[in-house]
Amino acid sequence: MLNKKVKDNGSEEQEKILNAPFPDIDKLNTMTLLQFGAGELLKQAISEEITLYLGRNFYKHLKVGDEFKGERNGYRTTRLDTPVGRVKYERPLVSYAPAFESKYHVPYMRRPREFADSICDMHVNGVSYRNVKKALKSIAGKWAQLSKSSVSRITKKMNQEFNKWKVRDLSHLKVMYLIFDAIRVPMRLGGQNLDSVMIAYGVLENGSVETISIATRYGESNACWESFIADLIRRGLQEPLLAVSDGNQPLINMIEKYLPTSWRQRCVRHKTENILESVPKEKQQDVRVDINKIFYGATSLEQAKVAIEDFKQKYRKVFPSAVECLERDLSQCLTFYYFPYSHWKRVRTSNQLERLNLEIRRRVNAIGRHPSEEGCLTLIYYVATRYTENITHNFKVDDLIRNLWLKLKEQKKEMITQLEFDLKAA
Repeated sequence: MLNKKVKDNGSEEQEKILNAPFPDIDKLNTMTLLQFGAGELLKQAISEEITLYLGRNFYKHLKVGDEFKGERNGYRTTRLDTPVGRVKYERPLVSYAPAFESKYHVPYMRRPREFADSICDMHVNGVSYRNVKKALKSIAGKWAQLSKSSVSRITKKMNQEFNKWKVRDLSHLKVMYLIFDAIRVPMRLGGQNLDSVMIAYGVLENGSVETISIATRYGESNACWESFIADLIRRGLQEPLLAVSDGNQPLINMIEKYLPTSWRQRCVRHKTENILESVPKEKQQDVRVDINKIFYGATSLEQAKVAIEDFKQKYRKVFPSAVECLERDLSQCLTFYYFPYSHWKRVRTSNQLERLNLEIRRRVNAIGRHPSEEGCLTLIYYVATRYTENITHNFKVDDLIRNLWLKLKEQKKEMITQLEFDLKAA
């Protein structure tokens, strides 16, 4: 109790020094000094903004012919919650200047956007309200103002951002590679079953990556995938050059229905696991080596075809089911060989989304069954967008790759035209 009283007295003493007309800086502790310095910097920065806007310094009068943009009008005591505690400073004011906007002060702003973003990040990473408040207090002291209503407003803003994002127009995006996947997560939507969250992740024309869409469904049927992909088309998404998926047949059906001019790549990692399910465990490692020669060891489509024939000859009699599984939808597993070599590693599988799924499961499992669909999807949206923002290695794109993309697009159209011609002739 005594220690607490001493601590409070120290805080009150620092506050008295800070509120003095001419604070004795030598008597301020480190945290209070940071608050004082932050306030002085804000005051100076806003004052310079006003000077730049008005086009004249203090006590300078307008010259003949100069445009009147406003005038200085004293100061107003302003408080701002920051990571170094509550900063109080004298904010310069300007009158008769409706066009003036400060980038340092937003009307009615109690805390900087970066501060709220930090709270969002902590929330997304599984930190509870109580622990968020403790963390802020350990940094900023007793002036860290963070009530439950403040957290509620911040999370509500997260929900609003997601609701706006999920219906945004997609017509401006030039998606070259579109990767689909689904993850099963617990939500309190009635019952104990897991719900499917469908995710589309895109590689854009400039090589950057972006989360395209997130939505929840009650399964992975034709109808579920159709509504998800049809929504992308409805919002203006142009057909990508390549669509990547696992072996989920309803998803494949909808890709072929709604993205007919797109090349399709089936994830070779899932394909490998499917083949190995037909092989005894003690033989799986040997078989995996031969499968890898097809999907990973070949440097061209021709070499892959040789490896395929070798696999068939070696295992047709021993493991006929494995050979049948390999042959099923095999051509779509080899599509990546048509594309730039530097992209093979990242388009022949859906591993990018698998890693994202692991991060989503880690975050969702930390809180258990989520109380609402909107809250759960908002959480997944933040995890997914943070994941794509943190990808440091974009896809390499140059003129040679763009020319190859163009040829592949034209080749696909010619294939479709020929197929339609053959069907009419038949």
